Amino acid sequence: MKHYHYLVIGGTGMLQAAVLGWNQEGHEVTVVARTEEKLRRLSESAPHPEHLRTIQADYHQLENFQKQLETIPKPDIIVSWIHRSGNNAIQTLCNLYGELEKRVALFHIKGSNAYNPRQNYTPRYTATIQYHEVILGFQLNESTSRWLTNEEIANGVREAVKLWQHRYIVGTVEPWSYRPKS
Repeated sequence: MKHYHYLVIGGTGMLQAAVLGWNQEGHEVTVVARTEEKLRRLSESAPHPEHLRTIQADYHQLENFQKQLETIPKPDIIVSWIHRSGNNAIQTLCNLYGELEKRVALFHIKGSNAYNPRQNYTPRYTATIQYHEVILGFQLNESTSRWLTNEEIANGVREAVKLWQHRYIVGTVEPWSYRPKS
């Protein structure tokens, strides 16, 4: 099995199980998150803490975010859960890693609204970035619907990385009228 260096932005919440899974498999994983306490708990949960690097940074503070990223080895795979309010941070990732000769895969995790082309933000990126979208949908249960659980999201993101498709939808986004209201 080939070992990769994963850079996971926002890996202490709904993506935590994915981070721990990649760590269990022996991959190098760097996690960037805002909360030191959550990063500490993640490190304590890691099966192989020697292969886990944590960085406390807020992607809304772009200058510090970029400086922190410049201190780590270049990743093979980036998994980024950055809310729409942080679109500048996604562009920063593309600018920083798009100038490398080494190809980098970017899995841009997005909320269900990204299914609507008018609400879907895609950053500018160079040929050295293999761009993938992962859209988080919802689950249908007969006549009702619900949002995905953290476990479903983490498993779906891991599956998206494994399948390497340009666009992967976790759960469903159709019919849109069945989308949970809360």
